[in-house]
Amino acid sequence: MRNWKRTSLIVISLFALLFITAAAYAQQERGSIRGAVYQDVNGDGRCVETGIAGEVPVEGITIEFVSSDGETVQTLYTGSNGTYGLVAVGQSYWEVTAKPDPTKWIVTSTNPLFAPVFPENGLVQTGYNFCVAKGANAIIVLPESGAPAAQQTGSLLLIATAVFGIFLFTMGAGLELARRRS
Repeated sequence: MRNWKRTSLIVISLFALLFITAAAYAQQERGSIRGAVYQDVNGDGRCVETGIAGEVPVEGITIEFVSSDGETVQTLYTGSNGTYGLVAVGQSYWEVTAKPDPTKWIVTSTNPLFAPVFPENGLVQTGYNFCVAKGANAIIVLPESGAPAAQQTGSLLLIATAVFGIFLFTMGAGLELARRRS
């Protein structure tokens, strides 16, 4: 009889954890990250709306997105108009990296860029643009030192997991107390 109660408690706890996790994931608002890749003809790291002849959109450049926990990695390619967009993206501090074919292009702008997709920063992040120059003799602009570290926010999933952990601890302590009394 005791094994049946313990097994039932474990099964109910697992279903509760699954439900809490699914509910937290479903309630999380989604965002998007959008940008473009343009050719940088003079290698100065500026290429969008500069008015310089030849600084045109570049098609087929690989763009990689990595979430702040490193568990989600997405890859896209720029379209014929040089743009890209990752939609329905989860809340995270996303690292956005241009990864062109190194035999054809070099990134001359800051690479990677970081997109904070959170309600307080805005779920729709735009203007994550990259400049690329043909060949291997381009000037490369390095990112500034002191860039912000990944932001950490208290999420519903974290809170739900903590509450569930406290619940399991309390149930375990209660079962142990009941076992010692009998």
